[in-house]
Amino acid sequence: MKILKYKKFTGLHIVCKKCNKLIEVSQEVYKGCRHPIDRQRYKAILKQNGVRKTRDLKALEYDNAVKELIGFKDELSNPIQFVTQIPKAETKPELLNDCIMMYSDWLENVDVPFFEQKVRSKEYIRDTVGYVCKLKTYLENIGYKTDKTTIYQVDKNIVNKYFEELYIKSKSIATYNHNIRALKGFYKFLIATKGYDLINPLQYAKLKNEAPNPINVADNDFYKIINCLTEENSIQIYKNGVRKNRYRPYIKEAFELIAYTGMRITEAISIKYSDIILTQSGEIDYIIGVDYKYEKAHNHDKSKPKKIVPIPYSPELADLLKRLDYKNHLGEDRYLIGADENISRESMAKQLSHSFGFYRNKAGITSPIGLKHLRKSFLTKIETQTGLVESLGYQKTKSVIQNNYLVKPEIARAVRGKGFRLFEPDANK
Repeated sequence: MKILKYKKFTGLHIVCKKCNKLIEVSQEVYKGCRHPIDRQRYKAILKQNGVRKTRDLKALEYDNAVKELIGFKDELSNPIQFVTQIPKAETKPELLNDCIMMYSDWLENVDVPFFEQKVRSKEYIRDTVGYVCKLKTYLENIGYKTDKTTIYQVDKNIVNKYFEELYIKSKSIATYNHNIRALKGFYKFLIATKGYDLINPLQYAKLKNEAPNPINVADNDFYKIINCLTEENSIQIYKNGVRKNRYRPYIKEAFELIAYTGMRITEAISIKYSDIILTQSGEIDYIIGVDYKYEKAHNHDKSKPKKIVPIPYSPELADLLKRLDYKNHLGEDRYLIGADENISRESMAKQLSHSFGFYRNKAGITSPIGLKHLRKSFLTKIETQTGLVESLGYQKTKSVIQNNYLVKPEIARAVRGKGFRLFEPDANK
């Protein structure tokens, strides 16, 4: 793998802008990064008064990058000079490749004014830029030399043909919609933020309906999957020969916790023993959950109290907590699931999601259910049995729950079970 020239210099690194990995350590493929040299940038990473300061450098030559790094260091050590610097005139690159790089930098808040900055996860930036790069790959496949193609040449007709092809080939509705949103955002950035004289070819593009009829995990299917969770016959073999062990010692309890709390996968496996609330008599009252999706969207600067979701008691949840020996760990800042595992909660969530699909197939279940559908099962049962699903705060509005989570056939069965009828019997008969 070819990389930018690198010699060890304090604070100087090389980062891949495609996957956000530092890659200067080795000339070989590093940590799975296989992206070409044109996705690489020199990056300054310094510490100033205990605070990490970073900047993507413009230079593509080692000596110039070192000079730029030293200049950045001088700016940090002289805050007055740093503030009063005369801003450089902003240029508008025309090449498609340069526009994509500029968009990637903007997503990372590089040279973005403080009051315009927005917190975005590395995964979001990686995926968004990746979707934009798919358009670039399409252009290359139909004969364009993208290193010479300008953004003005990628007109509405080309983009329309790209999405016509994607519409047919895309097996996942969500993936298709992600492509639409990413390209919309890319053109909106160029037009509204950077002032390019372009027409947004996706201005009126419509998304596919992702969930017209939500599905859930049937009780029998859930028990079948739980009973399949054994270490034996748990190796998944991919078409390319890669083998992965889908079993983990904590997997059964993890699936159950997700099912019995109704939280999203990462939210459920982030619950700790300190989140268990007891009644005055010492019995389980409820569990404190945190709505991470809301936090990322509306409280990324941690300026507000966390949005708490009180997870209600159920016999299944109480039994699970007993098996997890909650009484001997009450109040501990320790995860209920995989507390001793050296893995992030996000990575564990992906691992569990893949494992659920594997064990679903192993159990012979043909329904296209995933781990996320356990949340739909939970919220549907809360609604049919108590009618309090909105009040618990699992979603921001009831319309979101109604349209995306409640499984309508289950609602119909619950109505029937309650003895619903339209009219009283005719007394005259």
